[in-house]
Amino acid sequence: MLFLLIVNLEFFIAKRIILGKKHQTSLTNSIANIAIIGISIGVAVMILTFAVTTGFQKEVKNKIAAFGSDIVITSDEGDFSYESTPISKNQKFYPHLTQDSIFRHIQYFATKPGIIKTKNNMQGVVLKGVSSNFDWKNFADNIVEGKALSMSDTSRDALISKKIAQNLNLSIGSKFIVHFVAKSTEEDDIMEYKHRLYPFFVKGIYETGMQSEVDEKFVLIDIRHIQRVNGWGNDKVGGFEVFVNEDSWTQQFLNSFHHDSEVMQVKADKIYDDYFFVASGLKAETLYNRFPSMMNWLDYLNTYILIIIVIILIISVINMSSALLILILEKTQMIGILKGVGMENKKLRKIFMYQALFLITRGLFWGNLMGIGLCYLQDFTHFIPLNKSAYYIDYVPVNINLLHILMINAITIITCYLMLLLPSYLVSKIHPVKAIRFN
Repeated sequence: MLFLLIVNLEFFIAKRIILGKKHQTSLTNSIANIAIIGISIGVAVMILTFAVTTGFQKEVKNKIAAFGSDIVITSDEGDFSYESTPISKNQKFYPHLTQDSIFRHIQYFATKPGIIKTKNNMQGVVLKGVSSNFDWKNFADNIVEGKALSMSDTSRDALISKKIAQNLNLSIGSKFIVHFVAKSTEEDDIMEYKHRLYPFFVKGIYETGMQSEVDEKFVLIDIRHIQRVNGWGNDKVGGFEVFVNEDSWTQQFLNSFHHDSEVMQVKADKIYDDYFFVASGLKAETLYNRFPSMMNWLDYLNTYILIIIVIILIISVINMSSALLILILEKTQMIGILKGVGMENKKLRKIFMYQALFLITRGLFWGNLMGIGLCYLQDFTHFIPLNKSAYYIDYVPVNINLLHILMINAITIITCYLMLLLPSYLVSKIHPVKAIRFN
């Protein structure tokens, strides 16, 4: 005990004021509890804001990527239509691209517009041809009925969206006809087209929640059907879809200083540069190039995180500053006595700064407990629902990221501590004689 007094007397006094029951008054207790509650609620709200916003961004981006991948490689001669421009399947990067730890999976595909016709209805769609290397595990959560495509040589299976199934009154096992327009011959610079019909059977029904972008348009079929309709050989495809691995915590921290679109573009540029796409006549596009409005909307949510954090920090600083000022005034006599026995203003300020840190630490503990607890509760139970047609998912997703939690705690401690330095200088204005007489 004597060693503690000699080494850090200010800490000892602050600890006795906060923890010692006989040194506390009802006013001290009330002030401390209000400060702790304020910090706790603020930290919990910041954790929930980060978890819900980043969780929503991650979930929607994963839904988009599950259907359209993170990076798409296609011919640089292609236009903005859904009619694929053929490229060779035999590329230097396929399938060796996944040897780079940045990239998780690569698969090839092709798309072609068509019209589905049933007995009573018809609808324009985009047929997306996929192969046996399609990442069904990544897409499985979107299949709400039936099974994935079998990919046998004679298969006429199709995977349609729930929206298309409702519009055309189709169910598992239903037959439908797809009408294609295919190039036939080219003579004297005049292209001739031919009308072709292909029957398909509904093998499964999917729902991504992205109505206008995916569910109202796309039907998945075996890529060999599109190759036959277009008159391609087995070595021709419409493009390649590349999925990236999740970055390590260290890389996520470094990426936090850059826009998400910039981070993804760096990965796309790596493919472009490493495999000489300029000479190959290929291009690499990210989600941000292909879904600009949706991706920009998701990234704009980061602004709301910043606004909420700033507001919470301001409220926390005001709350702690008020508490510290009242604690100083409530202990005016003690300050006068300590000054009378020769304690310096600097050491007196330390006493109250230690008190403030005690309160902040307690507030952080309860705030983290509430925030993380609610996040895990939502993650396991999904007790807060969402309108899937408006938000693409039917529950509030959460992303519990240790890096975010540590950052919230660090920012709270540093901001509050720095902002409390100014009110602590009130101690130097207190005169010992007047303070001892103060009641």
